[in-house]
Amino acid sequence: MSDEKEQPGSPAAPPAEQSPAEAQAKPAPPKPPAPKPAVPAGPKKWESTGEVAENGATAALKAKFGEAVAGVKSPCKEAVVMVPKAKLAEILSFLRDDAACSMDYLSDLTGAHFPVNDKKFEVAYHLYSLAHKHSLRVKVQLDDGESCPTATAVWPGADWMEREAHDLLGIVFEGHPDLKVILLPEEFEGHPLRKEFPLGGKQEEMIRSNKYGKPVYLPEDIEEARKIIEEHRHGS
Repeated sequence: MSDEKEQPGSPAAPPAEQSPAEAQAKPAPPKPPAPKPAVPAGPKKWESTGEVAENGATAALKAKFGEAVAGVKSPCKEAVVMVPKAKLAEILSFLRDDAACSMDYLSDLTGAHFPVNDKKFEVAYHLYSLAHKHSLRVKVQLDDGESCPTATAVWPGADWMEREAHDLLGIVFEGHPDLKVILLPEEFEGHPLRKEFPLGGKQEEMIRSNKYGKPVYLPEDIEEARKIIEEHRHGS
């Protein structure tokens, strides 16, 4: 055996070649884990955006009712407040009769459906003061199936507006003098301004046959949609 040492800078010896058996026995490097399929995000709760605007009517409301009246953000810088249902009739009467408010004109009354929110429905009153030239939107939140006090005793013009909201959204206005269908055929099923009302497509017939009667978000997958409907029918 030679005692000569490898001199610095001399080329390294080539690696020994593996036999085919040795190469075959060596395990292959592990494959990276397959990426998990993305879970589609569910519908988000609706939240108002913008800033809270105030005027003479909102100031009078806060002075009278305190924390029961909450300002609501508006992207158009409109004065909007949210009030509790228990004080709705009192607040509407105050807005009409108080000298600082004088909201003597109900320009519109409408509703909105937010199936994902904790409170599923809102009723909105669009008020205007001919004397002070200021406007205010009053909102009240309702659970699914919860009735709303009628505003017909404060503004008689609310009569037909509440009927419209009843037709299109299914909201019941407690104390209304004659709450009945005025827009849709009497045999019409459902309320077309609710978010779960079918707009067409492969689920149209299934949704129409759902007699459970509550808003249900249905996925695109037809089998999953059928399963959800059957679970609601049986109260599970």
